Amino acid sequence: MDDEPMWAADRVVAPTLGFVITIPKTANKFSIKGNHLTLIKGNQFDGRTKTDPHKQVHEFLGICDIFKYRDIENEAVRLMMFPLSLTGEAKTWLDELNEGTIETWDELRTSFISRFFLPALFDRLLGKIRSFSQHENESLTDAWLRMKEMLRNCHGHNLSKSNIIKIFYHGLNEIT
Repeated sequence: MDDEPMWAADRVVAPTLGFVITIPKTANKFSIKGNHLTLIKGNQFDGRTKTDPHKQVHEFLGICDIFKYRDIENEAVRLMMFPLSLTGEAKTWLDELNEGTIETWDELRTSFISRFFLPALFDRLLGKIRSFSQHENESLTDAWLRMKEMLRNCHGHNLSKSNIIKIFYHGLNEIT
């Protein structure tokens, strides 16, 4: 069998993967600017547990909104560029989705965040908020700014303003 030509042998050939994201046909009429591509590749998300997918999406959209492409909708640009912003486990996740799974930016964003903003991460961030305490020698202003950052990082915390103020107040040291 080793003497047979490659095309004559029964071999299993892995199929070429199709595209997970359906790109609108209008997007075929433009090319991505080099500096746009550089910015996207310089801000890649790898899917590690300590990285925040909400922050990645926010920064990705900020980069995408800098550049405008004539006669091309922002959604098409986002759909084409987002895979380039992924690396490592995140890129593997996207590549393993079924062909044609994603048709809109909202579907892609929702699927991405639900995959990488795990319940354990949410619970850990919410636990840090609920156990907030002012650091030694930390000013009131710095403590408040730190609390606001914690709230920003815990997307969907659903804490009311009054609960946030109570948590903050009870976390302050006696001197403050």
